[in-house]
Amino acid sequence: MKIECRFKPSLANIFKKEIEDLGFDTSKLVTDEDVLHSYCSYSHRLLEKRPRTIHKADTFVCPEEVEEGLTWLESKIEKGESLNPHLNTTIQKDKLDGLLYDCGIHHLHLGLKYEATGFVERTGPVLFAVFRPDDVYFLDVRDHEGWSDKELLEIINRNWPELLSVYRMEGVKPETTFTEEDITSLRKAGVNTFHELSDGNSYLSMGGGITTAGTSQEAVRTYIEIVRMLGKIEKQIRDNSKFFVSHVEPKGHPFRDRNHFVFVCRRVGDDIRFYDVVNNNYWQTCWHILPLKSRFGL
Repeated sequence: MKIECRFKPSLANIFKKEIEDLGFDTSKLVTDEDVLHSYCSYSHRLLEKRPRTIHKADTFVCPEEVEEGLTWLESKIEKGESLNPHLNTTIQKDKLDGLLYDCGIHHLHLGLKYEATGFVERTGPVLFAVFRPDDVYFLDVRDHEGWSDKELLEIINRNWPELLSVYRMEGVKPETTFTEEDITSLRKAGVNTFHELSDGNSYLSMGGGITTAGTSQEAVRTYIEIVRMLGKIEKQIRDNSKFFVSHVEPKGHPFRDRNHFVFVCRRVGDDIRFYDVVNNNYWQTCWHILPLKSRFGL
């Protein structure tokens, strides 16, 4: 019996189209691995469309020049509309976002209208916020350039210490203290550091960290999980192929070739299913994962 599982190439084709459907550039995604890594990166960088409760830091102040833009953004947050047009336009090419990868902090522009690109107009002051599935924490509105990671982390620790507690280095007192300049330089080199705050504790990367390639470690972890899942599905198919024939054929789905199977991934609505192209049948297991545009929109 010959069983072929062509999961990676077929899944990469599906995900590449979904990335393009968002209007993003895929010209540099040459290999299947490139596409899958980029898909995982977008899954972490983009904000899902879902209503969230807004929490504001004790020192939160919005400059008058972007108050209307903030009000519009708050309305979209509460209604569960897409927030991704407010993100940096560099996301279209999946470029490095060191603040997000390291500290888990997004920054959003507060313009009042959409530009031709589909993004909202760019603003000098931007909102710095931490997003969770049902909540968003407003840290500050400040100029787009020259912000301090440490200051933003201090705001989080003072207002919502529970967000940082899991990243606290218990019982560890590092001998080296990194300046903001050190952290910026090391981050560009793909080196992760800790953050020492005024409470005397040091904290690991709330955003999961940066790889030496300048990509998100969280995205890499998701990629590994996908590859492992595909491996498990393949093993399941190989271990149960005889059952597949005996279970499916009596239901009116005759096999063209009982000794040859070629499985690929297919998008079926909100699921990824595993389809035998030789015999025109689906494996019983499926992966429930919404298309990128349904999850994030733009």
